[in-house]
Amino acid sequence: MKRILKTAVAAGIALAAPFVSLTAQAEEVNVLMFGMPYTNGLQALAADFEAETGIKANIDVVGQDVFENRITLTFTGGTGDIDVVHTPVIQVQRWIQAGWLQPMTEAVAAMPGATDILAGPLGAYNVNGDQWALPFFAGVGLMSYRKDVLDEAGVGVPETWAEMLEIAPKVTNDEHAAIALRAVPGQGFNMFIFPMVMRAYGGTFFADYEGGDLTPAINSPENVEALKVYVELINEYGPEGAGNFNFAEVNAAAQNGQIVFAVEGTGIISQIVDPAKSQFAENTGIALPPGGPAGRSPAIGVHGMGIPASAANPDLAAKFIEWAVSAETVSKIAMAQSFPDFTTASVADNPDVVAKYAAIHPDFLSTRVAALDLAIGHYRPLIPEWPSLGQAIGESVNAAINGLMSPEEALEQAEQDMRDLLGL
Repeated sequence: MKRILKTAVAAGIALAAPFVSLTAQAEEVNVLMFGMPYTNGLQALAADFEAETGIKANIDVVGQDVFENRITLTFTGGTGDIDVVHTPVIQVQRWIQAGWLQPMTEAVAAMPGATDILAGPLGAYNVNGDQWALPFFAGVGLMSYRKDVLDEAGVGVPETWAEMLEIAPKVTNDEHAAIALRAVPGQGFNMFIFPMVMRAYGGTFFADYEGGDLTPAINSPENVEALKVYVELINEYGPEGAGNFNFAEVNAAAQNGQIVFAVEGTGIISQIVDPAKSQFAENTGIALPPGGPAGRSPAIGVHGMGIPASAANPDLAAKFIEWAVSAETVSKIAMAQSFPDFTTASVADNPDVVAKYAAIHPDFLSTRVAALDLAIGHYRPLIPEWPSLGQAIGESVNAAINGLMSPEEALEQAEQDMRDLLGL
């Protein structure tokens, strides 16, 4: 895209809006994101950024598969066609190692609004003393359940996955299945959900992640037991086709009354309990995800915005990111979208935002906080190799779900794949 530069040269120019600089700036900034409530909401506000700054924001929101292809071309080719890139925290160390991102340390230090970002999600992007992105999203695993169905069946809300297996046959009938879970393979798909089960049973990915021992340990008795639970729930108590469900299908099944339970991220759960989106919302409750012998381990996912190393306009990119995570912008998105996963702290003090999510479900924000308190930062390992590892493990898990392998065979294959990818 042809870029036209303009320079403000008149002395005494009064700035009409924040983030406008007197130095030479490009008139356009190119932003690439993949589809989420926040990114869809941000795209809808592109005109606001232009009105405030005089700078046009080309915000392209695409599917995750398309996103992966686009960034691969941009990163490896150094094309400079993207100024701001959606940066999942699970990708950031790999991207840093490959030289695909540039540090934002100085830019973030100069942003007054950066102090309004929650410390945990912000720290997730601090690697080797540098800040590599600003977070906009911190999602965590929750469970929704149909109160009316449980009452009719005379059962309570399951505290553990074992209890879920006991309850599932009692609420599965011709009208609805018990549960739907993400099953399609991918580090952000079934590998966002399955670790909640495996960690509840004491399973791990490595022998001692926190101690630095990255010997693959996915093929363990604990993980085999967890995978058997996961496979049984999906195949025996899920709706037709559940072996190929992703979050969109889980969301639709819950909103349409096809399932009793959903274990999902907060962005999906907020839609399931939203009366404006789900016809069963008034009968739907929210709880922490089930636990097990090793306790509960809610999923956690952090997303942010970074600047590619090849970005043509890094200064302009930083201005856009500051605007995008500002309290004003995030509040607008939280009101317009199902987006309670904000990381801009003061948004939680906005009375309109508080009222909206209390009206959707009175327990939503408090349960989200409780889940975040239980979540661990390395829920999915924060190592450069994780995207490849997660994809490989996810393929084996999906193979077990769809009967192509037994759980034991699937995890044996997953562990071998881990060893091969890590060069062990």
